[in-house]
Amino acid sequence: MAGFAASVINGLVYYSWETFYQDALKTPTLFFVFPFTGLVLSYFLIHLFAWYKTPKSSFHNILEVFHLAPSGLIPREAIVKTVSGIATSIFGGSAGPEGPSAVISGGFSSWLNKILRLRMGSGKVLMIGVAAGFSASFKTPLTGLLFALEFPYRRDIEKESFIEAAIASSTAYLVSVAVGAPSLVPSLQLDVAALPMVWLPISMVFGLATGGVVFLFTSVYGACERLARQVVIRGGYPLMLIIGGIVLGGVGYVSPQSVGPGYQMVPLMLSGSLMTLGVVLLLRTLTTGITMNFGGTGGLFLPTLLLGGAWGAMVGTALMPSMTPIFILMGMAAFSAGVHKMMLTPIVFIAEVFGPHTIIPIILSTVVCFFVSGAYSFYPIQPANKVSQEELALERFYYKVTRSRPKELEKLTARDIATRNPQRLHANVSIREAMKAFGETSFRLMPVVNADEKVVGYATLEGLAFLSKTALDDPLNTVELQPPLVFGEDEPVMNMIEKMIEGKEDHCFIVDGEQKLTGIISTIDVTHLLMSYYIQV
Repeated sequence: MAGFAASVINGLVYYSWETFYQDALKTPTLFFVFPFTGLVLSYFLIHLFAWYKTPKSSFHNILEVFHLAPSGLIPREAIVKTVSGIATSIFGGSAGPEGPSAVISGGFSSWLNKILRLRMGSGKVLMIGVAAGFSASFKTPLTGLLFALEFPYRRDIEKESFIEAAIASSTAYLVSVAVGAPSLVPSLQLDVAALPMVWLPISMVFGLATGGVVFLFTSVYGACERLARQVVIRGGYPLMLIIGGIVLGGVGYVSPQSVGPGYQMVPLMLSGSLMTLGVVLLLRTLTTGITMNFGGTGGLFLPTLLLGGAWGAMVGTALMPSMTPIFILMGMAAFSAGVHKMMLTPIVFIAEVFGPHTIIPIILSTVVCFFVSGAYSFYPIQPANKVSQEELALERFYYKVTRSRPKELEKLTARDIATRNPQRLHANVSIREAMKAFGETSFRLMPVVNADEKVVGYATLEGLAFLSKTALDDPLNTVELQPPLVFGEDEPVMNMIEKMIEGKEDHCFIVDGEQKLTGIISTIDVTHLLMSYYIQV
């Protein structure tokens, strides 16, 4: 089903936009009509029929469903977001058709899970569908599989769906090839037998520089998101749509290659001047942010591929014109890895689509950019790692509450919610005495303090259980303690929660001005706090 759906969506977007684009080239004022129409259609479809009324990119929606919706992606939501994404793309928004394909496939797999009563996890089922939709869109079965495994987390793998996602991705690929849908990314002609060793440092420096371009893109996208909120507050959604349409129309009027899904970008990369490439890179960065935050929706993988390719073409044209295609491929992979926080997926995508001729410099530039851009968070709800069930509850309530950010919650500090004078262990007691203290409580961890009551770490039951019986009479400070997450009493609660989530810590310890232990806060404490505010708002 994903193979057929993606093929239909690809063909519809490709041929529709090709027709509109040629008409607009003859009558440039149409660039003001088409993108505005796409934004209006996309917004009102979502506002009238979707469960979640705010338009976002398809990949933002997928992450929100994966992390925040235990019931999965409901069919109505998938259909509405798919149609709105198609409308955005065919009328000139800077969005890729792979987004609607992934959404409709994820929705269909979620629906099958309920109808057939398979009782598979909603997140696992969703990513099986996403893998199939992505694979069919780009005709890249291995990339589709890796995308589904890497995308949910910045530095972790959703391995539970590996086998089923591999089958779905491969099947969808075969169907899309049989149907013969148009390719989203045309091939580049590479005439390179072997690259000299000098390309190794070149590719690493290029990856470093690409991290800066990722920061630029992330900053512009975030600025567009904040601007859209301010516009809605002051003038409502109609004003937001009008401004978005005018900006996209104006950019299309001046630089036609900077709007639309981007099918015209690859020829430009190979033959465009340095000035033209620079203008398109900046303007398409703007149009992507405007499209996704001013009413539109759709895929973001194709836009980031094209932006990375334009950046690579600029560098190649300026420094080594004969090697421009290699810079284009390095730019596509590195830029996509930096934005989406996926290391393997972009590398494998380049190898599947363009061949493995230049895989070593592509790997190096991608890995460097991935780590350099690690602090630039593009998706607000893309955790670094998988978490436990208790931490998952905290994470979900945190993201829900931060949408409204209650002022009362902003004023709270660690002192206000900490459990005062918690039970503790002293570093000089024996391991036997520490175990006895654990046996008299229901705790699985306790802070360890020195003679000055300063926290030196914490001991856990599982850590003590690892020790041999011959070590029972050794001092507790002779074993390796867990490093503590420590905050002052005046630390804002929201900052503390963010650091607990980021560090996957289920407890933190509160100290006074002299660094002496005064309190402890657990994951369940802050989860209950956020839940109470969520119920109120």
